Amino acid sequence: MKKSGLAIFIIILLIIFAVPVNAYAEDNDDIKSDYTEQLDEILEDYDFDEGTDEIAAISFGRLADIITEKVKESDHSPFKLLGTILTVIVISGLLKNMGASIFSNSQDIYSMICVLTTVTVISPQLFDAFSSASETVSLGGGFISVFIPVFSGVTAASGNITSAAVYDAAVLAASELIVQLISGFLMPVLSGAVMLSVTGSVFSENNMSSIVQLLKKVIIWGMTVTMTVFTGFVTLKCSLAGKADGAATKAARFVISGGVPVVGGAVSDAYATVRSSFDLIRGSVGTVGCIAVVLIVFPPVINLILFRFVMWIGSAASDLFGADQIKRLLDSFDNALAIAQSVLVCYGVMFVLCTGILMQMAGGT
Repeated sequence: MKKSGLAIFIIILLIIFAVPVNAYAEDNDDIKSDYTEQLDEILEDYDFDEGTDEIAAISFGRLADIITEKVKESDHSPFKLLGTILTVIVISGLLKNMGASIFSNSQDIYSMICVLTTVTVISPQLFDAFSSASETVSLGGGFISVFIPVFSGVTAASGNITSAAVYDAAVLAASELIVQLISGFLMPVLSGAVMLSVTGSVFSENNMSSIVQLLKKVIIWGMTVTMTVFTGFVTLKCSLAGKADGAATKAARFVISGGVPVVGGAVSDAYATVRSSFDLIRGSVGTVGCIAVVLIVFPPVINLILFRFVMWIGSAASDLFGADQIKRLLDSFDNALAIAQSVLVCYGVMFVLCTGILMQMAGGT
């Protein structure tokens, strides 16, 4: 009797003092829309016509069309420059032969005039290409600086806090360092290479093409080795951080499953489901960032490749018509363009690889 009365008394107390608890779960679509809105604002600030959803679902054909449109928007046409260079080369060959038959020792004078003419024609577009490369790195650095916090935030929200911290600190610091170095040194180096090219072509006894070639090799090899080492470093750090995040996630699920009575397993499964939804959001955000950087960097790279193609054809034509000084000039210009091209490619590839590494490592935890 006493036990029955005590049980009834306890039940009455529980009914009186019970506090109703309501559990709310935020819709995954709402979470995704928050990150999408942030990315859309970033893309709009950097003059992207497509939004996050359009870029995430973009096809290769559409990507190629956008890049082609951006290349066509360039103020200067490399192929018009090619026609002018070929004209100068042909005239140079004719004047050189005519001068040799009329006046003795006049070949050098005609060659010097033709070289200076070629420099006058090429230099404006060449420096515009160099300025475009420098501005592209600055633009890409600005985009990366505002994109990384968003991507790191969704990565941390998916449970990969350590990986997000490593990526945020390493890539953001590397991007800022590269932007500062390029802003301070790229244009002076390229301008110096152009000046050495002109000097070595005008004064044939002082051939400076080997110095420009050495400068090209040092910069390209230096950037390649640095990018390889940095990417390997980020891979190792993200791999270790991913293992730590994975262990923490498993421990959290174990605690939830064993510590919460009755519904612990269901709560643990719900946690895994929510985390998977964040993984999908992170993958979408990372993909958009990589494609955006490709759209920023790739059109100027194609322009540089087209200019190099013009230099190659001009160099071959100079060799055909015996315009040796113009050939040396165009080869040196090609080396300077190769420096600018390598800078853009290494910068873009570094960001895409590091972002892909984080997506892969974090997704596997």
